[in-house]
This record gives sequence, C-alpha cells and structure tokens, in this order.
Amino acid sequence: MVERVGGVGGPNPMRDVGEKQKKIEKSKREIQKEELSSTIKGEVEKILEESGKVPDVREELVQEIRKAVESGNYIVDVENIAKKLLRGG
Repeated sequence: MVERVGGVGGPNPMRDVGEKQKKIEKSKREIQKEELSSTIKGEVEKILEESGKVPDVREELVQEIRKAVESGNYIVDVENIAKKLLRGG
C-alpha cells in the first residue's frame, strides 16, 4: 500500500529537475543563437553600407593605366602572370 502513494518518502522532488534543467539550457542556447544572429546581421549591414561607399570602378587607377598604355610605358609581367595561373592564385 505504501508503494502506491509514492514510496516511503513520498513523491520524488528531484524527478523533474533534469527535465527542467534541459529546458533551461535549451532556452539559453536559443537566446544565444538569436543574439549571435542579430550581431551577425548588424555586422553584415555595416559591411554592405561601407562597401556601397567604394566606387565600382577606381577611375584614378583606370586613368593612370590608360596613360601608361597610350605612352607605351605599361609593362605586363607575363612571367608573374604565368606563375599565378600555374599556382591557381
């Protein structure tokens, strides 16, 4: 008859502690994931904003190269290009 009531000491108060701890840990992980996601999103937005400030074409460099080509002073280092092609980088 004592067994039906939950044993000599009554119901086990530690029975649900493990489950509660698992729920708490899961909640913590979800919060950390959301915070990280928010941080990453903010960083990506900053990077995109900054990249929008950089011109697509660097006109000064283009003009410099154009002048060098027109004057015959633009030298292509074919050996360096070949090395990079063979290395793959």
